[in-house]
Amino acid sequence: MAIISFEESFFCHLRVVLDIDECATQMHYCQSNTVCVNLPGSHRCDCLPGFIRVDEYSCSEHDECAGGQNLCDENAICTNTIRGHLCTCKPGYVGNGTICRAFCEDGCRSGGTCVSPNTCVCPSGFTGPRCETDIDECAEGLIQCHNHSRCVNLPGWYHCECRSGFHDNGSYLLDGSSCIDVDECFLHTHTCWNHSVCVNLPGSYDCVCTSGPGCSGDCPQERGIRRNGEDWKPSFDRCAICSCKDGHTYCRRRPCDCGDPDQDLFCCPSCDNRPSSQCLDQSGRTLYPSGASWLYGCQQCRCLEGEVDCWSLVCPVLVCEYTAVVEGECCPRCVADPCLADNLSYDIRQTCQDPAGVMRLSGDTWHMPNSPCTTCKCKNGNVCCSVDLDCLQNN
Repeated sequence: MAIISFEESFFCHLRVVLDIDECATQMHYCQSNTVCVNLPGSHRCDCLPGFIRVDEYSCSEHDECAGGQNLCDENAICTNTIRGHLCTCKPGYVGNGTICRAFCEDGCRSGGTCVSPNTCVCPSGFTGPRCETDIDECAEGLIQCHNHSRCVNLPGWYHCECRSGFHDNGSYLLDGSSCIDVDECFLHTHTCWNHSVCVNLPGSYDCVCTSGPGCSGDCPQERGIRRNGEDWKPSFDRCAICSCKDGHTYCRRRPCDCGDPDQDLFCCPSCDNRPSSQCLDQSGRTLYPSGASWLYGCQQCRCLEGEVDCWSLVCPVLVCEYTAVVEGECCPRCVADPCLADNLSYDIRQTCQDPAGVMRLSGDTWHMPNSPCTTCKCKNGNVCCSVDLDCLQNN
């Protein structure tokens, strides 16, 4: 049998006497749904029957995160709390937890969509990490235009434009096959003169002189006569060359020969490979040689002897009734649906009837009954409705 000394007995009794019952004195940290259990020198918080532990001091009726009974976005982290839960967007996403959207630090250009952290999905016609590069469908041979037309690159798109001497028959087919020959002779748009006769050719015409004093084909000039078939450099344009053919003067730009040491670099900037003549584009990342062209936004830019000059992009002329500019593009396209058109000038004489039977003027907008996220607009007699996806997510 162990013998306890007086001193040991005294200190054991002192420890029992000095223990504080935190549960009885309400000096504990136990939260709702728990019961306080006193311990020597401490206490613990036990969950009530039917509740599960959240942390050392708290219990919840159930784990909403584990049970899938939460409103957190799929890109959010769910944290169970007392009588609820907390949603926090994952790294690389922004939002309030119930809605989390991917965040791209430099943004997505040209109408691109940020689908995951620093990852953009580009619309058709654009490429690059930030959708900053226009795909030149013409240069890369992705487009085969009809031989009566030529491919013209546009930001995010392309256009098969009728060649000189051809015009569209009104169907405006995308591949340019609707381009037909212009009969300059029938329309009297030719320049045949004197005793020559107009002969229509595919995409052009010719002037044939059969008889008469004007059939020599010589071309009168300010300083004399240029003989038929003669070429010369005109004084009004250092980069041109003119020819006399059947009494008519034709001037065109002289072809460039970069192998010629005496080549005029003013007329042929593409032959200028001097470093001082190169240009940086607007992003400061691409170096272009003199004479090169590129698209920036909705502008056509060109480098000329070290200087950048930009001007507004010239869009093809469309004669269709309805046109629309697709997101990320600069030029309009023909559309058949008036609800997609953005070139309408509203005619208040053309009205629409909403679901409530109210007559609406062209240009009026309203919300659909019992559907606050649906907006309708009257476009010259056509009821056009759209749904706001952000509104749906918040309702």
